Amino acid sequence: MKPASGCTFPCSLATRAAALLSLLLLGLAAAAQAASVTTQQGVVQGGASGGVETFFGIPFASPPTGDNRWRAPLPPQAYPGGVRQATSFSAPCYQAGAATATVPAPSEDCLYLNVWRPAGTPAGARLPVLVYIYGGGFSGGNNTTFDGTPLASSSKTIFVTINYRVGAFGWLALPALDDETPDGASSGNYGFLDMVQALRWIRQNIGAFGGDPGNVTISGTSAGGIAVCMFLAAPLKDQLFHKAIIESGECEPSSVFIVTHQQEIATGANFAAKVGCTDPSTFSSCLRNAPASTLLASAAAAGRFTANVGGALVPVHPFQAMASGAIAHVPVIVGATHDEQKGSGIATVGFPGTVAGYQSYLSTTFGLLAPLVQNEYPVGNYAAPAYAAGAAVTDSGAPSGIGLCPMLFAQADALGANVPTYAYELDDPNAGRLGAVPAGFLVGSEHAAEVKFLYNGYIGTLQPTGIRPDEQSMTSSMLRYWATFLASGHPTDGVLPWPRYRPGAERVLRFQPGGNVALPKSIVYNEHHCGFWEDLGFMGQLRTKDDSRESGRNR
Repeated sequence: MKPASGCTFPCSLATRAAALLSLLLLGLAAAAQAASVTTQQGVVQGGASGGVETFFGIPFASPPTGDNRWRAPLPPQAYPGGVRQATSFSAPCYQAGAATATVPAPSEDCLYLNVWRPAGTPAGARLPVLVYIYGGGFSGGNNTTFDGTPLASSSKTIFVTINYRVGAFGWLALPALDDETPDGASSGNYGFLDMVQALRWIRQNIGAFGGDPGNVTISGTSAGGIAVCMFLAAPLKDQLFHKAIIESGECEPSSVFIVTHQQEIATGANFAAKVGCTDPSTFSSCLRNAPASTLLASAAAAGRFTANVGGALVPVHPFQAMASGAIAHVPVIVGATHDEQKGSGIATVGFPGTVAGYQSYLSTTFGLLAPLVQNEYPVGNYAAPAYAAGAAVTDSGAPSGIGLCPMLFAQADALGANVPTYAYELDDPNAGRLGAVPAGFLVGSEHAAEVKFLYNGYIGTLQPTGIRPDEQSMTSSMLRYWATFLASGHPTDGVLPWPRYRPGAERVLRFQPGGNVALPKSIVYNEHHCGFWEDLGFMGQLRTKDDSRESGRNR
């Protein structure tokens, strides 16, 4: 028999005292690794590591399953027993190919969020809050591939990642579903409604974590950036955020990820037919009764499920709202990467590629405009034909809208005329690539490369490869700019001022290894041939054309 002290009878008083002290120290160490917060649903118990306390897998809504499939999310239920262990990530929302060794298998029961905070933060500390929305073309992504440790540990910041429904589960539109939506919101944006519900939960509960519900910043990359644009444009009845960050978010008219409600209804009808639901009067019940695996397989061949414009929730295109000034009047950071689509032509052109392959790629991508593009981007100006192809689509955004000229300048021009705006370009020759690259290919800063430096994260197949020594200073300064923006709306790193982007004084902050630099718009604008693309109609055609293009060229 062994007593609680762990020694075997008989044992000396000194031995037992030492054993009890050891157990006490172990208990204190275990307590130091745990953190508890009382939310409206009960107590969540998290963990601690590296000066940061974490709370993973907290439900912000009831499961959108069964009859709740394709409905606005309902508030979460109380935790069974009043306590929830929050030490492991929840499942991603249902999608293809999300599960890995570290990511759980996808599930329809997926509306959970994660919280990082500086260790020891008490309730009511009123720290600024950053809510990050992942990208993935609204068809994939999850909140487990981002890490709030860099921001939470380097600044007094609460970092939150949220899940939202993707693919057909989050963006299906049908007339019968329209009839079910309150206030004429229209169907098809359930993923956006998930984000709204997450922000409402945060407003109600973040104070218990030490966050300030009156100082919440929303941020997103790629499709997550589009979601931020939707929030800026949505006529919400309550203020859920106070600042916004759009990272490589294609919110301009050329984006294929923002469509009309009618387009999404057509996709929905095609989807229903592929599932085997052929009677429009019973589309909704038939689809709700179908297995999730059947829905996923049918959705793959039905078309793109994405954000759509129409109804009270998203009444106008986000860019139209930007251009008219009918947006939330909050400070905004907007930016893009120097090489958004640098590798997109490799599959066709090859690497290093041939002139014939380059011409074929331009013809497929630009149609009758191909000769003009080839003249603007002659192969002789680049180290290889593949680089010429990558430059043309990076600058223009063809064919998806993912391009520096529209994402940076069209959007910054529209925002800067109406709200405090700060524009950036990430230009790191080795930042990251969305996929494998041929030997010798110079990667550059491709789409979504920001997440590596800000959130130690990745989107899709872009994996974090670690921060190189020459990137350390740039990364630290980016984190300081973000932290000060979250706190005050005025970003600074304490070294280089980030000038506001405003009409007549447009400036772009270029993040780069070896030293950041604030540049006049004209330098970046001309480097990316933006005047050429604006003349061809690739930059924000919803806004009234004026002489800003010429001022961009000459300023």
